[in-house]
Amino acid sequence: MKRSILSLFVFASTITSVNAQSINDVIESNPYTVNCMASRKCKEGVKKINNISDISKFYPDGNFNNIANEFNKMISTLKKIGVEVFLGDKKYFPTNYRGIYSTRRNNFYLNEAYANNSISLIRTMRHEGWHVAQDCKAGIDNMELELIMSDEIIPQPFTDFVEETYADEPRQIPYEKGAFFASFSKGLTQTALEECARTLR
Repeated sequence: MKRSILSLFVFASTITSVNAQSINDVIESNPYTVNCMASRKCKEGVKKINNISDISKFYPDGNFNNIANEFNKMISTLKKIGVEVFLGDKKYFPTNYRGIYSTRRNNFYLNEAYANNSISLIRTMRHEGWHVAQDCKAGIDNMELELIMSDEIIPQPFTDFVEETYADEPRQIPYEKGAFFASFSKGLTQTALEECARTLR
């Protein structure tokens, strides 16, 4: 996630470092862009996801039984918050981006290039879902994020990885540390989203 787009998008790149190219360069140089997809102007190859069955239909050779319960719970809670989830064609995403959360639209988008793998898929869901919870704590409609986890809770290896990955954007590190840790922690994002849903009732 780059500082210049904090108020617009939060990105997940859970295996490799995020692309250093600015989002403005991406938007200006590509006919298909994150912005176009997130604004819902580009709908070709963008599919709304209601449950794990929708994912299974797109990847008939995949097996998502191991994540179905957690995935469906997150989708259900996100709907209560007012966040929709979409599966987008890889052409809309910069290289290595597995998903984005738009704080402007309060929706997030999964990159179809990585959603065929159940582990990659659920980690991206947890990561972006954590950013939703951060957004919720700050006030879901103000395009800002607020931390919801103390640094002391996050194991050092996770901190080290994020600090190295985001070395050129140190102001993003606190937000990404929590999201990265949550992506590997089953149930953590769901708990945070449930708390968010309760506060919005």
